[in-house]
Amino acid sequence: MVLREALSHVGPRLVFSFQHVVSGFAARLTDREVAELSKLPWCVEALPDATLRITTTYTPELLGVSAPATGAWSVAGSMGEGVIVGVLDNGIDPWHVSFLDDGMQPPPAKWRGGCHFAGGAPCNKKLIGGRSRAPQEHGTHTSGTAVGAFVRDVQLLGAPAGAASGMAPRAHLAFYEVCLADTCSATEVLSVTEKGAFQDGVDVISMSIGDDTQKPFYKDLIAVGSFSAVLSGVFVSTSAGNAGPLERTVTNCAPWLLTVAASTMGRRLVSRLELGNGVVIDGENLNPYEPVKDRPLVFIAGMFADGALSAVDVRGKIVACQRKEDPFMLAEMIQKAGGVGMVSWSGPKRGAATTPVDDLTIAAARVTHADGEKIIAYVNSTPNPTASLSFAGAVLNRASLPAIAEYSSRGPCNMSSVGVLKPDITGPGTAIAASVPGGANGTAPTRTFGLHSGTSMSTPHLSGIVAMIKKARPQWSPAAIKSALMTTADVTHPDGTPIVDETTGKPNCFAMGAGFVNPTRALDPGLVYDLAPADYIPYVCGLGYNESVMSEIMAQPLQNVSCAKAGRIQGKDLNYPSIMVTLTPAAPEVEVKRAVTNIGDPVSAYTLEVVPPEDVAVEVVPNVLTFGSVNQRMEFTVKLKRGPNATAVGTAEGSLRWVSGKRSVRSPIAVLFEPLPN
Repeated sequence: MVLREALSHVGPRLVFSFQHVVSGFAARLTDREVAELSKLPWCVEALPDATLRITTTYTPELLGVSAPATGAWSVAGSMGEGVIVGVLDNGIDPWHVSFLDDGMQPPPAKWRGGCHFAGGAPCNKKLIGGRSRAPQEHGTHTSGTAVGAFVRDVQLLGAPAGAASGMAPRAHLAFYEVCLADTCSATEVLSVTEKGAFQDGVDVISMSIGDDTQKPFYKDLIAVGSFSAVLSGVFVSTSAGNAGPLERTVTNCAPWLLTVAASTMGRRLVSRLELGNGVVIDGENLNPYEPVKDRPLVFIAGMFADGALSAVDVRGKIVACQRKEDPFMLAEMIQKAGGVGMVSWSGPKRGAATTPVDDLTIAAARVTHADGEKIIAYVNSTPNPTASLSFAGAVLNRASLPAIAEYSSRGPCNMSSVGVLKPDITGPGTAIAASVPGGANGTAPTRTFGLHSGTSMSTPHLSGIVAMIKKARPQWSPAAIKSALMTTADVTHPDGTPIVDETTGKPNCFAMGAGFVNPTRALDPGLVYDLAPADYIPYVCGLGYNESVMSEIMAQPLQNVSCAKAGRIQGKDLNYPSIMVTLTPAAPEVEVKRAVTNIGDPVSAYTLEVVPPEDVAVEVVPNVLTFGSVNQRMEFTVKLKRGPNATAVGTAEGSLRWVSGKRSVRSPIAVLFEPLPN
């Protein structure tokens, strides 16, 4: 395989020669050279470099990892000691206090990476190596979220915020710069995946990165590189994307990846709107801003298009509008027209959502649809409406219940061949407090913490939790760890109410996957849906790729593979911890096979509990699984049949649960009533 970069880039023609993740090289070539190379018999595919996008003081408490005696750190006896987490992002502040090595052990002997950081910053027992040319907020923040050390007396937006740490505060960090600002080179991601997994010796790869478009896996360089890494025992955690709440926008769909959605949490960044009639409405905004006081308020209905603002004089005014366009575009149009503030809200179907993910430069507040209606009523009630905007800071409400964030990309994957439910799981992603670069130059440790939102923030939560589990359960495969996380995830809050989609107020497996991560329960799942490297071969064969693509592109472990010998399975039959099927009038019944491995009590029996999707009949055979030893594997079959009242389009969801005493092994069941595009 040839990966082509634009020839205009400065540097040598040969960029990288791959040895593990693919059979091929990356080079800077002209279109003519690519055309000539493509004619050669050894050239299976010539792919252009792609542009990818980069998509904590309270979350250890929220996730229960820090609770004395009962928390995951105590139960595991582990905070990730000896585990190396490789973060791929856009730059890191190596001087930050979150990356000091007090109390750390030296890195394991297998570590073979170098140390190349801006300003000659040295590595230590926490930040053990990697490369970064300049400190960047995103990379510093994701690294601190995953493995940041304990830091006391944290200040957040000028106010005390307690102590901070990552999910695995004793794990080692290897940082790899693959992005410039918010864009990332797919070739860089692929080459660093090979370097980190096969040359340097990382155990977990964390990528808060995704492609804007869904592609066949052999053209998706995150999927390509991570396939070899996972088959060699490296766990790869990725973000679901920030294109929600639109359906079928989830990215990183390969089943060997952990794809992480994002939830809200108890922290809000309050942006306060005071109307001229004295009514105060609290919305949200990511960035502090200077107050905007007693300005005229104007409501603009309909879509913002070229020239839409020309009919309304917004100079010196605060603009209120229903959010339909990209918020960056809205803010830019308002600013160019002379506006000084923006108040926006979603339509009635997303009425409760106020969570911002956008880094706006204008004074702004995101409010609920109901509050938007109040604003419209006020504007219509007076000939001279006015308003003020002020940033009220971060407010933490520990009683607030997490919900799936509006911005988090929704499934299913928009390709019929994938055959698995994505996203996989949900972690905290909204208003996450973690390390960010300080403004001072020099070698003094920086203590700056900031708030960011997105699936970029939920992903490193899972990466750190995986590091903790890897230390506590070193014999578990990447698939076993993923299964443990998914089958023990929460779908209800501690008070028994369901975890819901922020935009609809209803549960939605296409938004949250298997549920909200529960690190403590994941340490003792009882049963796992395990996958050996060879188990992926029939799945990849079933995707319809030719064997030259499989052997040369998908992974070196599949060299000389024969689909005729390995066989082919549909995605629904991959031994995955969730189940997704398509039931149409033409094909109203399907059968799904699964197998679970006992890693709990040697002698145990698990009984079946099924919540069938609406208008779908579910039959599971057998309905009791009896084990006599650890590592015993048992198979079962799930038959799903479309009912007479099933809708012609849309989806339905249910669950399958194996229960034995304190253990409950849950798999979501997702049903599509119309086929996905090929």
